[in-house]
Amino acid sequence: MLNNFSKNFIAGFFMGIAEITPGISGATIAGIFNVYRDFVKVLTAFNEGIFFDFQSFLRKLNFMFLGPLLIGMALAIYSSAFFITYLIENNLTLFKIFLSIVMLFAVIKNCFFDQELSESIPYLNSFCVGALIAVAVAISVFNFNFNFALLIILAGFLAFSAFILPGISGSLVLVLLGVYDEIILQIKKLDLVSLAPFLFGMLIAFLIVPKVIDRNFDLNQMKTRVFFSGLIFGSLPAVWLHLV
Repeated sequence: MLNNFSKNFIAGFFMGIAEITPGISGATIAGIFNVYRDFVKVLTAFNEGIFFDFQSFLRKLNFMFLGPLLIGMALAIYSSAFFITYLIENNLTLFKIFLSIVMLFAVIKNCFFDQELSESIPYLNSFCVGALIAVAVAISVFNFNFNFALLIILAGFLAFSAFILPGISGSLVLVLLGVYDEIILQIKKLDLVSLAPFLFGMLIAFLIVPKVIDRNFDLNQMKTRVFFSGLIFGSLPAVWLHLV
């Protein structure tokens, strides 16, 4: 049995790989490792307590959980940036098949194992809505001029939103927007100045999206899980259409 540190580190590492790889979201991987809800809870600490009650903020931050998770993610994101292009160029079909299997497994886990099928069926409409949203994103073609900092901020916002929502990865969103290669190059060079607008967009999403997700989980956990499963399932076409 893995101790909590090792489990969270491994979960973070695979979440990082998922995010740097155009394919499934790190949130999908977090769900498979059963750390997604805890991860979202920790993120909400940044817009609940930091400005009002620092001690409460530290309690919610849960360093024993977040520390190894972030270490694993950081190591994976940096190291993966150097071999992901090779993997896509030389093993693309098998890579797509692997991603599709993982995504289908996440859907089955959410709807059949994390809760009874009889509990999931009443929310079939939520599944369909999530799937339709993801398919709409997958078949969309964006033609923005991302030389403007404002649109780079938008790319960061959308990428982090995709990261925190089960479904397609933030990297695949960047592929759809046409800025993936440039962002990866800046990560390899550790060019924080060039990455600043992108990171600022991520920060905005970071302060908004987790709270919305956490609130919806509290209102109806089963419905939210089924909706997320729809997002994951509907993201399958994006893997096959945009990974080239």
